[in-house]
Amino acid sequence: MLLLGNLQMLKSLRIFWLLLLLCFIFFSEKYCVADEQPPLLTPDQIKNFMAKLATFVGDNHIRTNKDSMQHGMTYEYRDMRKEKAPECFVQGEALDTMHDGAWFGSALVNASLATGGLFLGEPVYRNLLEKNVLPFYCRILNHSDKIFSSKTNHARPSSQKLWSQSKEWLFQEGEKGFVPYWWDDGGSVSLERMRDKNPLPAFPSFDQFLQDKIPNPNFVLSGYSLGSSNHLAQDLGVLLQLSWLYYRNYKGMDGDCFRTELSDSAKNLQASRMRHHGHIPMCDAPAALVLADPAFLRLVPDASIFNLKLLNNHYSQALAPVNFDQKYSTPGFADEQQYLYYSAIARHGKLPKAAAFKLVYDAYTQPKLYKFYSDDLEVQAGINRFDLHPIYYQAGKPMDYRSERKGPSGKPRPTGSRFGPQNMVQSALALQALQHFPDLWDSSIEVLYPKIARVEILDPVLNTNHLKPTQLKLGNSVLILSATQTSLLIKATIPASTQKILLVQTNNPNQLGCSLEINKEGKLEARNFLGQILKGKFNSSLNNDSRTIDVEIPTSVIKTQIPWMNCIELSKYSFKIENDAIDFILTTNSQSVKISLEREVTHGLANWYKIFNSKGFIPTALDSGSDWDFYSDTGGYAHLISACSQYLNYLQGKRDWELLEIPTFIEPIKK
Repeated sequence: MLLLGNLQMLKSLRIFWLLLLLCFIFFSEKYCVADEQPPLLTPDQIKNFMAKLATFVGDNHIRTNKDSMQHGMTYEYRDMRKEKAPECFVQGEALDTMHDGAWFGSALVNASLATGGLFLGEPVYRNLLEKNVLPFYCRILNHSDKIFSSKTNHARPSSQKLWSQSKEWLFQEGEKGFVPYWWDDGGSVSLERMRDKNPLPAFPSFDQFLQDKIPNPNFVLSGYSLGSSNHLAQDLGVLLQLSWLYYRNYKGMDGDCFRTELSDSAKNLQASRMRHHGHIPMCDAPAALVLADPAFLRLVPDASIFNLKLLNNHYSQALAPVNFDQKYSTPGFADEQQYLYYSAIARHGKLPKAAAFKLVYDAYTQPKLYKFYSDDLEVQAGINRFDLHPIYYQAGKPMDYRSERKGPSGKPRPTGSRFGPQNMVQSALALQALQHFPDLWDSSIEVLYPKIARVEILDPVLNTNHLKPTQLKLGNSVLILSATQTSLLIKATIPASTQKILLVQTNNPNQLGCSLEINKEGKLEARNFLGQILKGKFNSSLNNDSRTIDVEIPTSVIKTQIPWMNCIELSKYSFKIENDAIDFILTTNSQSVKISLEREVTHGLANWYKIFNSKGFIPTALDSGSDWDFYSDTGGYAHLISACSQYLNYLQGKRDWELLEIPTFIEPIKK
């Protein structure tokens, strides 16, 4: 009996400790991202942080062997579990691995300007730029015709014809301005070949080991890719534009040398993309600047035009789908936002008001998609999804939610160091734009939607005040509307004879919206346009000749709601009661937009500062449960350095586009 009692006690203890362990795992996961906010950084701490980030890349990611043609190359990924090359440097054979060095070079220009101006900034940034990054990229762009050849392709048989059906990717013999996906002489290993244990290139490439018939059991990269992309070319365009502007006014031997090299690089890059695609604004812009050619610069789209296309981005496409059956991806990076900004200031020599509004709108709205996905945990500022692990929306709602644990190993989908930090850059630039145009938000809305009623969206994270309702008069009916990010609230007094109120989102009125109806039992209910009953709070009461209704309807992004409509920033809606109709737009107030952008930068920098100090590096992914958690990511450092730089500019009342001293070649049209 004593033995049996002991066994039962041990069993109870095991159950107790198992339950305790499960509670620990649950609560540690639930609060590991949304724990207490770390203290905000002072300007001096921000400067120190960006210097540490740049130095880390210089010490750990840049190829410094001066006897190698790859001297100055910045490796995208470094496996922090391994100490020496080539094993510690990992390159994806078609992952645009050359683009991280370009973003890092752009960040060095930004940091130098933010810490003192032209050639007066901290020397660490200029030294890395001049001694490593720029010589490497100029070497490739100006001599790719001699360095590379497409005559030999060592790719595995199944990959031999990849890229041959589209001229965008494959190297054309004898061309300048071509930067391949990867180029190495044994300093790194192939991500794809390590995974599938196949010694042959996964994509069209020249492989020196295969050429020399030497075994390569460790899957080392020696040779070059035969592919490139328009995406990579645009990243290079940003680097060349910023670097040429940086050196344009320098009166020294080095400056003259770099001006010539950079000018040739910009022209060669543009010519290469013309071979492979055609005109691309972010490739045309730097070439037009170095050529001082107004006609050429007019090929870059005019960014001073206000129209509703400014509201088209990942956020609006995902939340207000044109097609309910189509999948819409959340953004994995903010590259396109940066292309729009840099090409706009190149064409106009300044930031036009319409481009400034686009900058603010995208920086404010795009992060919301990840926040809607994260239904069981508040998302910290500056944190967003891992770029190589997509999150999709369909019918206006996430295809899965964080609470469903559809990520790797039954965990939430991982976060990463690309979109979050890069959108922090855009948020800091957006703050500069709001500083330059104090009435930017409200005046832009008035241009886009003249004399249309506004219903304010309350952001509960930012606002401590109560909802501010808007009253609309519609025939014999009075509507009082208010909204949150995830619900619409309607109070109305309508004629007692009214049986239906129709609410539509005007960009897709056949699918987006609902009808509020009085059913046969006299109760109020809402149905989407497929006839399905919506969840929500519905109250209705008769008072002589009128009916009072009080409704709160969760929007499509809520997990338990069926698809019908979302509260989308600056989207237009319409109420219809019998023969009367009235339009309105939903919008956050300008002060809340500014607070949100400031929070994204200031709290975001504090969060990433904490991550860097705790891990000792900036990881590619967080909680992916895979190698990505251990890969130090140059792109993450680059975007954080630029975010620090642009926020410092904002604090000092400086404008990035003014610091660059962009020449104006096109006179603005007088209106």
